[in-house]
Amino acid sequence: MSKIGIVMDSTGYLTHDILEQFQIRVVPLYVNIGNETFSEQELSSAVFFEKLTHTSGISTTSQPSVGAFLQTYESLFSEGIEEIISLHLSAAISGTLHSAQMAIELASNPNVHIFDSRSSALGLGVLAWAAGEWAEQGMSIEEIMAHLQILKQQTELYFIVNTLENLRKGGRIGGAAALVGTLLQIKPILYFNQRAEIDVFEKVRSHSRAWQRVLDELTRALSTGNRYRICVMHVSVPEKGVILLNELRTRFPKHEVHLFELGAVIATHVGPGTVGLAFHPWPCLIE
Repeated sequence: MSKIGIVMDSTGYLTHDILEQFQIRVVPLYVNIGNETFSEQELSSAVFFEKLTHTSGISTTSQPSVGAFLQTYESLFSEGIEEIISLHLSAAISGTLHSAQMAIELASNPNVHIFDSRSSALGLGVLAWAAGEWAEQGMSIEEIMAHLQILKQQTELYFIVNTLENLRKGGRIGGAAALVGTLLQIKPILYFNQRAEIDVFEKVRSHSRAWQRVLDELTRALSTGNRYRICVMHVSVPEKGVILLNELRTRFPKHEVHLFELGAVIATHVGPGTVGLAFHPWPCLIE
């Protein structure tokens, strides 16, 4: 049975204990603040927002280099890994996946399988997490890739943001939607649409109503009776994250509920104070 390595980009935001347990390698994206460029992995959310307060304009992000992917792949092959699954944020909003594909053409071993999560944040992270678990269980590369395709369709992700302005400035969402959101002072709920692009799922007039609307979607999913893995996400509001985590653990004790902090790349596009949920049935429902 071949030894399988798992790679993801840094926008998956899995915690260190999960990354270490399943030996998931991370290739970082970059954040540009003024004249400085930082690897996302070396820039905490607290430091990121502190630097922003002393910088005019907004930060921008950039994809990993082809060389960064190539180095990661070659390192795994040198350690005895025979095949690699490389999972990344949606190709519709980033060139990260393309960089990974270019690296494969230069690699000494072509056995790298690219997987487009068609999502980001924990929408990506939970898929890499699942791939790591399946690899540890001894599944073949064909089985894992097939299971990922199924699990991707079963994975849902929703963000509640304070404004769409950051996404508009970064070119990640239409300008008209950003303008409407600003004028109405609403709390937009974002998701990835069928084109794997960030879009407005619904516009709600208060944060509490927005959270309840997201919980409605979670409750709908849980009504199937299957056990779910639920991931609470936040951008630089850890206290709020803990409150939401405890709320869900109390309401849904039969399901896995975890808390994750999102990093500087996502923070650049959605802004501070963002919270969200990603969830899917776990174990995966193989159709």
